[in-house]
Amino acid sequence: MATITTALRAAIHLHGEDAPAFSWYFPTAEAYATLLRRHGFRVDSIALVPRPTPLPTGMAGWLRTFADPWLAGIAAERHAAILDTAIALMAPALADENGAWTGDYVRLRFHATAI
Repeated sequence: MATITTALRAAIHLHGEDAPAFSWYFPTAEAYATLLRRHGFRVDSIALVPRPTPLPTGMAGWLRTFADPWLAGIAAERHAAILDTAIALMAPALADENGAWTGDYVRLRFHATAI
């Protein structure tokens, strides 16, 4: 999600808006292991696993589903232009030569035991 979140923040900024305080939570494996330990777990294994995910509705469809929190507090008539800019920023990294989009998802997998 790094490319998607960076492009959304950049597009909002390029359109003269402030990115909202809302932020999706994508901890590092180390940060999440620290939280688990702090709350009484022994971390047996933890890793970030790349999971590139085809987006059958393209990035525009994905954004229609998930971008609302990023646009909170921004006038509705500005949303389309911001999302178009974000899509243009993401295209070199996430769209292939045929226009198919892949989300840069990463899974956080862990095995932890309560102690």
